[in-house]
Amino acid sequence: MKRIGLAMVAALATAVLVGSPALAAHKRMARSTVSCKEIKDAIAAGKSEEDVQKEKNVSAARVKSCTTPAPAKKHRAAKKT
Repeated sequence: MKRIGLAMVAALATAVLVGSPALAAHKRMARSTVSCKEIKDAIAAGKSEEDVQKEKNVSAARVKSCTTPAPAKKHRAAKKT
């Protein structure tokens, strides 16, 4: 009985080790990156942010980070003494 249990555990461990790299490679290949230019172009074409999220399969945070203008740099005036 112990041998059967041990053989089952070994078979399960082997299946996990063999299957993990294949699943990881599949996930990496399926994930594509969307550039900010693509997101900006879609919004410029009149699509809403929600439409862009659904069509490009990106998060709301990604759309917001691409469409929010960069903060303006504040120039410090030299102090006159």
